[in-house]
Amino acid sequence: MSMLGKMLGFGRNEEYDRGIRLFDQGLYEEAIEHFRRAAAAGSPDALTERLAKFYTAEAHANLGQCAMKRGAWERAEFHFRKALEIHPHYADLHFCLAQVLRRRLCYAQSLEALGRALEINPRFAKAHFHRGLALYALGARDEAAAAFGTAVELEPGFATETFSQAMALHEAGDFAAALHAFEMCSATEVDDILFHFRLGDDLYRRAMFEEAIQEYQKALELNPSYPDVHSHLGLALAAAGRPEEAISSFRRAVEINPAYVDAWINLGVLQKQAGDHGGARESFAKVQSLDPENPLASQNLAELERQRAA
Repeated sequence: MSMLGKMLGFGRNEEYDRGIRLFDQGLYEEAIEHFRRAAAAGSPDALTERLAKFYTAEAHANLGQCAMKRGAWERAEFHFRKALEIHPHYADLHFCLAQVLRRRLCYAQSLEALGRALEINPRFAKAHFHRGLALYALGARDEAAAAFGTAVELEPGFATETFSQAMALHEAGDFAAALHAFEMCSATEVDDILFHFRLGDDLYRRAMFEEAIQEYQKALELNPSYPDVHSHLGLALAAAGRPEEAISSFRRAVEINPAYVDAWINLGVLQKQAGDHGGARESFAKVQSLDPENPLASQNLAELERQRAA
């Protein structure tokens, strides 16, 4: 998700600023109301409106995570669905919804959400693994085993001793014990990656950019194939005054996931600032091909054309 607008100080108004302060305090319900007011204000500029909607989705996603930790599955589902109304093209949100639906034993719906996540990011290893869990619970065990295999191929961190035991139980026909073992496998070093990623985000929000960079790099040392980590690293590098490295991080993010709209936006912004107007035009044109109504792409392309014509 794009946080570059906030980082550069764009698109602020009084309600938006109040919402950001509440968001940073973890007061997400209250923040959502102020972001709603910011977006509904008379003729808000396009970036303020986009940022308000972005942080509304972030607030709902965080509320969903909090509800998951409490086991409040219905509440978690509500918040993830609200976040997806704003950002239907975010694989992580579909994955979180799928987790909740599986906990509620809604396996078919969970598979549908995982399918959407994998359409957006086919290399989403954890989504493949959780697809295997849902399929296994439904009795489609051979298909589930194939999904587990894909997950392990993409993310070797899943190939633990517990996973080997789960496969042995599966082959022996002890399906209940195998499912339990597969469930245990879902908590691996993948969660260590998530820990460093979230810690990096927390440090970034507190303007501790160098420390955030270190956490994102730790996550990427465990597995360099996560586009979100590369993108957030790019934001931290840009905020720390390291734009060339930031551009490289955004490029890596879109190499891994060519449909990553916000990484393309952030790449285009930095290319434009660096004077690479041809590269910026290509990046914003890519955004338009993925999200035709994206206001940031339209505004920047129009500005680039005016500069070229001058």
